[in-house]
Amino acid sequence: MGSALILCGIKHCGKSTLGRGLAVLLGVPFRDTDELLEQALGVPVRTFFREAGEAAFRLRETEILKTLSGESPQVISLGGGALEKEENAALVRELGTLIWCDTDEETAFRRVLRRGLPPFLADSPDPRKEFGERNRARRALFARLCDVRFVPGPGPAAENVRHLRRLLQEKGIIGQ
Repeated sequence: MGSALILCGIKHCGKSTLGRGLAVLLGVPFRDTDELLEQALGVPVRTFFREAGEAAFRLRETEILKTLSGESPQVISLGGGALEKEENAALVRELGTLIWCDTDEETAFRRVLRRGLPPFLADSPDPRKEFGERNRARRALFARLCDVRFVPGPGPAAENVRHLRRLLQEKGIIGQ
């Protein structure tokens, strides 16, 4: 297993915010797979997903994960559905410690609404119901695959980053 810290969770659960903050505290690079995809594709992830479809999106996501295997230590934020593809889950297991950012569904859905519905919800007759169904399926996946479960509190991002670092220290995953 590598020394990367990889954050997963449902869409808009705070993975990127926590990841960026944690990387700064630890003095290591931060990688957001959605941002890396956008750089590689030259278009926003939402545009590519809508135009090429989920299968093509997941294929490109796998390619991005493969490029991260040589970089350690690092903090990585995954897209919400990245682990649904078995190959991605296997790649992530080799990279390091998988951390589930377990934000409650209502909070995450409010954030989705503020930022605009993604393609997988925009075409749904009931986006809230669709989000809930995906969340329930992914929660079971995250619970099965993750090494660490972190529940962010209602406080500011910096406070949650410090709590996450402390949790990782207590579990012996990172040093003091």
